[in-house]
Amino acid sequence: MRFSSVLAAAAVISAAMLTPATASPTSMSTLPDTISENVRRELAALPSDDYTLFERNAGPSHKLSKRAAQLNGIQTGCTRQNCLSITFDDGPYQWENKLVDMFANAGNQKATFFVNGFNWRCIYDDASVKQLRNTYEKGHQICSHTWSHPDISKMNNQQLDQQVQLVEDALWKILGVVPACIRAPYGSIRSDQVKYLNDRWGLVVVGWNYDTKDADGAGTQAGLKLYKNLRQPAQAIVLNHETVQGTIDTVMPQAVNIVRQNGYTSHTVQRNLGFNPYKVVGKYQNRDSSWTCDGTPAPGAN
Repeated sequence: MRFSSVLAAAAVISAAMLTPATASPTSMSTLPDTISENVRRELAALPSDDYTLFERNAGPSHKLSKRAAQLNGIQTGCTRQNCLSITFDDGPYQWENKLVDMFANAGNQKATFFVNGFNWRCIYDDASVKQLRNTYEKGHQICSHTWSHPDISKMNNQQLDQQVQLVEDALWKILGVVPACIRAPYGSIRSDQVKYLNDRWGLVVVGWNYDTKDADGAGTQAGLKLYKNLRQPAQAIVLNHETVQGTIDTVMPQAVNIVRQNGYTSHTVQRNLGFNPYKVVGKYQNRDSSWTCDGTPAPGAN
């Protein structure tokens, strides 16, 4: 399998960091162990032209190698000048397509969606699959928000592994990608877990530095006030929830235009932090009996 030097993971993924070519893997043992074992097993059986791997380390010769190689710790603010990343937790939910249309109609801005596998509903449900594919095809970034939305700070590493792997398996089946970033539910995560996710899974751990507090019941006026007061040169990763109707119906239709009036354009987290959005990019898979949430941790459970 080739490791390509590219500017994008696919046509729909913008500004992915360059990665130099290396030797082609020929067996599962040569595939990066930061990827789910189930995905690695499937990759080993695929023709090399069916997917592209993006290595964690870009190499010392590349001018972006420090960022592309590793982003340690919790990333709470974007790093480009006057940057803004509008993010949404807890999807895919019933209003995701509406959100995607809003961003398209407001100057083709981009957002980042941190999704669960089994929270409000099963990620393999037809509606969820269709919404995720629409979001991905429109150039938005998809990241992990764990499988069942538990408080991971109370978990051991084995439990955390399951939360990561189940999402990787699902997004590989549905989108043909393995995400390179994760956000902890409630922002609740221990420092040793951040390091573990960085090192064991090669994941960028993303937090936020502006919170609309929509999930806490702060109301739509609080969200609108945040966006109105967000002005250059502030560098912002803004937390929203796609499951809060007031956010969808009232805040975001205005916010996507307010930020432009204030001199911003919302871009994906990966673009503003400078890392490859996905560890692997391949092709959509066809539904089979493995597309189920049966036997997995229930919503909120470890």
